[in-house]
Amino acid sequence: MKPFIPNQSVSFRRFLQAFFRTGHAHKVTARALANMLFFSLKLHPVALIAQLTGMVSLMALLWTQKVSLILGWIWFGSGVVLIYLALTFVRRFWLDRQRVGNIRRWVRRWTWLAVMSGLFWGIASPLMMTSLSGLHQVVTVAVVVAVTFASWPVYSCWLPSLTAFTLLSLTPLTITVASQYGVSATLLALVMFVVMGFILYSGRKLNEMLMNSIYNDTQNRRLVERLRVEITTAEQARRNAVADSERRSRFFAAANHDIRQPLQAMGIFLNILKGQVGPDLKPTVEQIARTGEEISTLVEQVLTVTRMEFGQLECHPEKFLAHTFLERLAAESRPIAEERGLTIRVVADKTLTAYTDPGMLARALKNLITNAIRYSRPDAARPEIVLSCRAHQGRLTFAVYDCGPGLTPEERTRLFDTFWRGSAAKTSRAGGYGLGLSIVKGLARQLGASVTIGSRLGSGSVFRFSLNIDESRQAEVLREESTEEATLESLRGTVLLVEDNPLVRSALQSLIESWGATVVSGAQLTSDVIEAGKAAGDDLIGLVSDYNLGEGLPTGVDVAQLLMNHLGRSTALVLITAVARDLIEADIRKRRLHFESTPQILQKPLDAEALNHALLIARRRSHRLYNLTKEGGE
Repeated sequence: MKPFIPNQSVSFRRFLQAFFRTGHAHKVTARALANMLFFSLKLHPVALIAQLTGMVSLMALLWTQKVSLILGWIWFGSGVVLIYLALTFVRRFWLDRQRVGNIRRWVRRWTWLAVMSGLFWGIASPLMMTSLSGLHQVVTVAVVVAVTFASWPVYSCWLPSLTAFTLLSLTPLTITVASQYGVSATLLALVMFVVMGFILYSGRKLNEMLMNSIYNDTQNRRLVERLRVEITTAEQARRNAVADSERRSRFFAAANHDIRQPLQAMGIFLNILKGQVGPDLKPTVEQIARTGEEISTLVEQVLTVTRMEFGQLECHPEKFLAHTFLERLAAESRPIAEERGLTIRVVADKTLTAYTDPGMLARALKNLITNAIRYSRPDAARPEIVLSCRAHQGRLTFAVYDCGPGLTPEERTRLFDTFWRGSAAKTSRAGGYGLGLSIVKGLARQLGASVTIGSRLGSGSVFRFSLNIDESRQAEVLREESTEEATLESLRGTVLLVEDNPLVRSALQSLIESWGATVVSGAQLTSDVIEAGKAAGDDLIGLVSDYNLGEGLPTGVDVAQLLMNHLGRSTALVLITAVARDLIEADIRKRRLHFESTPQILQKPLDAEALNHALLIARRRSHRLYNLTKEGGE
């Protein structure tokens, strides 16, 4: 096998390509080249000053040596002309607004200017060194080299101009020095190769840096311009959205008024007509009246859905009693339910309060009640509709139970779609347009609530509308209610308060103290709370505690048991919680805890009147228990 011998010419060519190839991957476009030339010309004054200084220095050397100055003055005059041409080039290039399109012409002129400058300084070496001697020759070499290197950054923007200037300025200098001092041709070639290689490599690197700088600057300009355009577009879109929102608001206001007006007038005329027609036409008039009511309902639903889609509904939350709220809804719907042979029953703790928009909540529950009346069966085993409210695990849930045919799994998945009606709606004459439940879903989204369904075929369905109980808002409500002490009974005595949430604890303490009681509070059953209970004696009203006091910590029931162990007697307990009452009672039974006085359980959100009433009861119970303990001790 023959050994592999690389092609020497190919290897050398590849070396030169790798040595002189520009490192950046950006394409040198006409615009990029124009920018590079533009930035290089900013350094041109430095190069021209260096050239003028070198010219004056060399002329001063000739003058001090008292040699013939004719050729020197011709050379100096040529340099002045070159400086003038360079300044003219710079001025015209900067004034040219079409420099990118004319870049070929400008590059050619720039290259010729570099060639003439190189020839000018190349001539200086033999001219000066033949007229001078000794140290003056060294100064001449130093001046020519200094001027060459000072002009190098300017010509590096275009590598052909840099190559021409360097070769023409340094080659005569090298040859002159070699001939003056007898340097061999080999050494001369080596020096020329090293100097040229250094200058061209450095020029290539400077060219690369300049190109990258221009490319990055161009990219930044494009990004800034694109960002400016996008900001302008976004701002215009925002203005258009505001204008559209205002137009929609005006449209809804006009539609709400203009559509309702004729429907209201039609209803009035139909009522007048009912009293004037005979028995033959009365059923027809009543049917027309029912049709008008359905049209009015449909218009109302369509407007509501459209307003929700465009975000035109505004939420105005306030605090209200859940039981009173449901009783009012039941009273409004009861006549219609009784016409269909149904009853409506309300099941809710009278102390429960809700904090939400009552108008939106009423609209959602009315839709659920209407559907319950529409699809419930009067011939069911228990023909009634149940409205309930309960607090459980930090949620306040309103529920509507019906006695209808129930829902299939497929119907549950599509029940909240707009204009979708289930099989019961299609087979019955109950009516409906498939908008009621989609409105319920939209209102739940507006209120931050969730809607869930429970159903069993043949046994009816339940729709649950659940709201979060916000403890920070609960604290604000309690602080607001502390100003209502005039409507509540005053308290005298000591209340022990255990609540892990600092906001709620502070609010409860302020509220109870506003009624005249002394409150000693803590996040847990601390020694201060225990000592205050012992010192209170007969003045102890009772213990107020949250049921959940933190993960893995004793519950409010446990705290009450520990407190009674420390006091050596029973006292009244008021629990404030979002946990359902039946779960707490089951927990007490399961652990076989014994209380002389049954704990009072108040559900969150808490009502000030309910708490005041509970503490009044607690005071009476605590006094009774204290007296019983005292009599037993005697």
